[in-house]
Amino acid sequence: MAKRKVNKNPKGLGDIVENITIVTGIKKVVDIFTNDGKDCNCDKRKEKLNKLFPIKTKANCFTKEQHDSWKEFKEVRTIKITHEQILFICELYSNIFNLPYWKPSCFACSGTVRSISTMIDRLDIVYNTYED
Repeated sequence: MAKRKVNKNPKGLGDIVENITIVTGIKKVVDIFTNDGKDCNCDKRKEKLNKLFPIKTKANCFTKEQHDSWKEFKEVRTIKITHEQILFICELYSNIFNLPYWKPSCFACSGTVRSISTMIDRLDIVYNTYED
């Protein structure tokens, strides 16, 4: 049984939970009782929690090109945005917030609309830090 070390740079809630189980000794007990070769799926649960509840990281600065593109988008955007605009938002959001690129599989679902709206709001906050 390998000794587990605390992750000093957690990516999300999954890493935090794992750190707590290591420090409290719970992880060691689980490892002892699952020593029969069965996988307890801890790593899968950890990754799922990390994706669902990532640790917020500092936003990157816009490059000049990104800034100009977002300015142009703000000037032409309407309530109904195009498929191409959604992909642009998703790509820019992943670059600015250091997150994996995500694009919606369904562009009409309410969850997608909320996600895109949140992305726009957060990108606007970063963009507005440049305005005088």
